[in-house]
Amino acid sequence: MSSEINQTSASYINSSVVEWIAQRSGKIFGFPITPTTQDDIVEITALSIQNQQQLIIAHQNLHGIYLALTNDAFTELHELPQTMVHIDGFPIVYLAWLHKLRHTRMKHRTAIHDWMPHYAQVASEKRWRLYCLGSDANVNALAVKKLSELGPNASIKGHDGFFDASHGSAENQAVLNDITAFNPHIIVVGMGMGRQEQWILDNHKALGSRCIVAVGACLEYMSGEMQMSPRWFGPFGLEMLWRLVSHPRRYAHRYLIEPWLLLGLLIKTGRLFGREPK
Repeated sequence: MSSEINQTSASYINSSVVEWIAQRSGKIFGFPITPTTQDDIVEITALSIQNQQQLIIAHQNLHGIYLALTNDAFTELHELPQTMVHIDGFPIVYLAWLHKLRHTRMKHRTAIHDWMPHYAQVASEKRWRLYCLGSDANVNALAVKKLSELGPNASIKGHDGFFDASHGSAENQAVLNDITAFNPHIIVVGMGMGRQEQWILDNHKALGSRCIVAVGACLEYMSGEMQMSPRWFGPFGLEMLWRLVSHPRRYAHRYLIEPWLLLGLLIKTGRLFGREPK
C-alpha cells in the first residue's frame, strides 16, 4: 500500500467504507448509530486507509443526542454516509434495545479512552501516522507523548486546539497546511463535542481520504490531566457519577440538568414517540 494520501480527488468517498457502515447501522430517535467493538473500529480504519477512502469516526452519548437536537452541524456531520457513529455511553446501549437494534450488546459501548490505547498500538504495528488536534499545548504534548509510548513505531504529531477554527480563517488554514505537510493517515480531533464536529464538517473535504476521529476530551485523559474512573465503572453507569464528583463545575449541568432538557426536546419534536420530523 502506498504511504501517500490522496488529498484532493473527489473519489475519496467510495462504496467500501460507506457500505461497511450502512450494513451495521440503525437509528435512535432518528439519529444514526453504528454498534461496534474496538476491533470493528480498527477494521474500518484499516479499510479506510487501505482503500484511501475518507472515514469519519464520531461518537454518541446522551449529551450527543442533546447536541443533535440543538446543533445542526452536529447532525449534518453524523448523517454523512462516510461517518460511523459508535456508542460512547451505556444509556445508548439501552436505547438501542428500545429501538429494536437487537444485535447491540454492552460490548458495543466503546468509550474512546478505552480503545484509544489499543488504537495507538495497532497504529504502531501498521506504521500509521497520527495527527492529534486539540486541548492546550501542554496537554496536547503530554497526550502525544503517551500515545507515542503506546505506539512507538507510529509517527505522531500534535497541535493545540486553541486557534481560530472558523472556516476560512488564516489560523485554520495554517493548521490545514500543517496537516497536509505531515500527511497523516489518521487525524484525531479532540476539541469537545460540538466544536470538534463543526470543525470536521467545515474541513472534511479539504482533508481528503483520511480517517478523521472525533475524540472529545480523550486527549485530556491520555495526558493524565483528567483522571479516569476505574474501567469497570462504565457498564454500570458509575463513570458519570465519577466525573460529576471529580469535576462538578464541568459536568453538573450536563448530568443533572441536560437530561431533563433532552427529554423535553424529545417530547416536543415527537421523537420520543417515534415520529421523526420530515
